[in-house]
Amino acid sequence: AEEAVLKAEEEKKAREEVEAEATKKVTEVVQKESEEDLASEEEEGVARKATEEAAQMAEKTAVQAEDKAAKEVQRLRSELGRDTCIVCILGGTKFQEADSEELVKAIAPKLEAAAGSGVKFVTGGMPGVQEAFAKHCGDGSRVWNLLPFGQSSGYGSGTDINAGADLEERKAIFGLLGDVY
Repeated sequence: AEEAVLKAEEEKKAREEVEAEATKKVTEVVQKESEEDLASEEEEGVARKATEEAAQMAEKTAVQAEDKAAKEVQRLRSELGRDTCIVCILGGTKFQEADSEELVKAIAPKLEAAAGSGVKFVTGGMPGVQEAFAKHCGDGSRVWNLLPFGQSSGYGSGTDINAGADLEERKAIFGLLGDVY
């Protein structure tokens, strides 16, 4: 009987050791997961802060670009005449239909003749519709071709004016310049 009691005590002690070891391992895993969660939360916080800072920088850059474009528009308006109505000419760089180019060529002189002397036409200096319009808009004296600095339209008609360091800046300026598009 004593042997059975000793054996039972040994088995109980062995179970307690296994349970203690299992509890220790579970505790270690839980602690590690807690540390990882904390690290993950810290990383998420750092990432969130970096995202917020990037968004603020992007907003600041956009505001600066808008301010720069607005200043360029003021300069150009001064150059073109403050009381001038500016009609910006938009259109594709290629004609999609055979008769589209002829239509633009026919409309340009009629629009120029119908518009008062206080109207000037501004193209983006692009091929296609804008070029066809510029080349057929009267004598070209009321046509201005807006291009990034250092570029020219090569139209041989109208006056090339420059604003913006690249096409994207020029587009932003063009989008603010006109009274009619």
